Amino acid sequence: MKVSNNYIIRMLLTYLPILFITVSILTFIFFSIMNQFNVNNALQANRLTAKYVVNMTDTTLKGISFEAQQAIDTGGTLQQFLDAPSDGALDFDASNILSSMMVRYGLIDSVYLYRARDGSVLDQSTIRPLEQFPDQAYVRTALEQAYTGVWSSPRMKESAGIRGAAQDKVTSLGFKIPRNSGSLGYLVINVKTSSLRSYIGQAVDYSITEAELYDAAGRAFFGEEETLPGKNRLSVDIESDYTGWTYRVGIRGGQLLDALFHGSTVWVLLGLGAIAFAIGTTFYVTRRNYRPIEMILHRIERFSQAVKTSDSKGGANEFAFIDQAIERLITNNMAFQEQQQEHLVIRRQQFLQTLLKGEYEDDREAWEQERQHFGLTGGHYIVGLLELDHYVDFCLKYSQNDQSLFKFITSSVAAEVSGQSGRRIVVEWITKNQLVLLLAEETGGMLEQAMLQIAEQIRAWVENHLDFTVTIGIGTAVDNEPEIAVSFEEASAAVSRKVSLGLNRVIDSVEVKENKDGEWFMYLEMIRSVVRQLRMAESGWLHELNRLFGEMGVNRLRKEDVERLLHYFIFHLEYELERTLPEISGSWQEEAKPGLLASVEQSDTLAQLERDFADVITRLSGVMGELSQNRRYNTQMKEIRDYVAAHFLDPDLSLTLLSDKFQISPKYLSQLFKESIGQNFSDFLIGLRIEHAKQLLRETEATVQDISHLLGYAGATSFIRVFKKITGISPGQYRELQAGTAASGGDVEE
Repeated sequence: MKVSNNYIIRMLLTYLPILFITVSILTFIFFSIMNQFNVNNALQANRLTAKYVVNMTDTTLKGISFEAQQAIDTGGTLQQFLDAPSDGALDFDASNILSSMMVRYGLIDSVYLYRARDGSVLDQSTIRPLEQFPDQAYVRTALEQAYTGVWSSPRMKESAGIRGAAQDKVTSLGFKIPRNSGSLGYLVINVKTSSLRSYIGQAVDYSITEAELYDAAGRAFFGEEETLPGKNRLSVDIESDYTGWTYRVGIRGGQLLDALFHGSTVWVLLGLGAIAFAIGTTFYVTRRNYRPIEMILHRIERFSQAVKTSDSKGGANEFAFIDQAIERLITNNMAFQEQQQEHLVIRRQQFLQTLLKGEYEDDREAWEQERQHFGLTGGHYIVGLLELDHYVDFCLKYSQNDQSLFKFITSSVAAEVSGQSGRRIVVEWITKNQLVLLLAEETGGMLEQAMLQIAEQIRAWVENHLDFTVTIGIGTAVDNEPEIAVSFEEASAAVSRKVSLGLNRVIDSVEVKENKDGEWFMYLEMIRSVVRQLRMAESGWLHELNRLFGEMGVNRLRKEDVERLLHYFIFHLEYELERTLPEISGSWQEEAKPGLLASVEQSDTLAQLERDFADVITRLSGVMGELSQNRRYNTQMKEIRDYVAAHFLDPDLSLTLLSDKFQISPKYLSQLFKESIGQNFSDFLIGLRIEHAKQLLRETEATVQDISHLLGYAGATSFIRVFKKITGISPGQYRELQAGTAASGGDVEE
């Protein structure tokens, strides 16, 4: 295939006109328009700035002069100070006038008043003889001047400081008192040139503008020049009609800019030379850079004869030719990499799922192939299971992309931590919130300790660097591949104990123990007690609820066991409410039951579950109390119930006795018991007696015969039959079970 070389021509014809036009326009615009426009604007701006500075400064200085003239008017305090006999109060008032003048005009550095009568000088702080006054030389000179009331040229003022004598550059204004002779005294006002410069700085920016002030003799107020220097094109001089001073305002670096503006012809010639150089260089560079393209085209043409360009009518286009070849190469490479990555991910997941199920026992060849692929060369293994805490909140808080990012970070940290310890580990997410850590070594020594160290480092890193926590369960070390499934089951069981042990921790499988079968009966009894007390509006239900969660925590129940017990709690409570208080069905179905079920599903700790259950049931108890108050004979039934609870051991207690005492017919009283308590009178009385019997069996050594006699039964056989019907076990079995539970609880606490 013949490829035309029209690309180099197109590139040259594209670059050269753009380069030539752009450089030409910039050159002529810069040197022609900017030269005149900027100079005129700069001069106009400087002139306006200078006039503003002159007006602003003269206005302030005139104000100071006017203030001073008013102060020395005939009959004023200063006049009295100079003419009247010495008086401390008068001296103080005169000093205050001088100080007030300094306060009103921040430019004033110092003000002092010379009294000719005794040759003393008063300033804003003290009065002293002229011979002791630091600036006495100026005062003596000023007294000899014929005309006063004019601001002086810059001079050096002597002053006494903390560290000794000092000199400040100031301009001074003096007035004889009286104005024609000065026979009484002389008033001097000093303004620092540095303060004057700062004052002018409010109107100009010294970083880009130069502002200087010269007196009538050409002496500089701010700089060091003794005579007025010549100005450049960008400077403006304005002379004050009031002071006779010359204000000069210009652009900083103005001499350099002036030279640039005067050298327009030179810069135009240099610009044209640069254009010529750019054109020649463009030809050279373009030709040189095109040579590699020619080599690439020939190579592609040699190995891709079947490729056709898109420009079939206008001849071959080498750029389109290269673009097609590269695009095809990149597309194929990306597709291959994506396919390989997908295969690798699927392969890892399948391998790990199969390994955790223990299905490699019979397929040794497949196991060896996968083991070599993943680097599991050891013969000893241990499994850790990482689980995200509060996963429901995690999903609600973060978007899907953020969740994937945090999971990737967590797995990367796990791989990095194990890599730093020099160990090989397989890390893979097996569910949405569980990450498997499979550690393998050739020698099995200290494998559990190594996994615990790695797990603790992962947990601590996540806690310190991310906005969530993780809990990690550790299985036991195993010696062969089929037992990896056993280690995984132990790790899964360990991490499920976080509901009772707490979140954000590492749980070793050896720390937890399986529950005894008898413990389930204990939990069911506690649940029934909570529901019964809640249904009967007794205040002890909260204590029983706390005891239920406390026992689950002490025995370190797994999460699934806790969920099973709490679901039974919800079922039993719903059953009792529907049977005894059907009016509360709406509140139960709409608020209480959904709240309890949501807590079981979303909470990860017993403490959180306990808080949620207590809150929901407290609100439910309030609704039940309101409904109970609306029932007929509620107050009287409470009295009857309290009376029965206090006299349930009385063998003569019956409906007839209660009917006579409270003046209610036995039939109607039985109906009220059923409506208010949910039980008939006989069942309620038996329940109280059996509960008392349980307490005696737990807390005393009384025999079954004695307890049955105390409860009013004719014989022990009747008592045992009733007790077993209510509780499901005999009194003796109940006592043995409670004794075993107490012993187990003591061991746990130790």
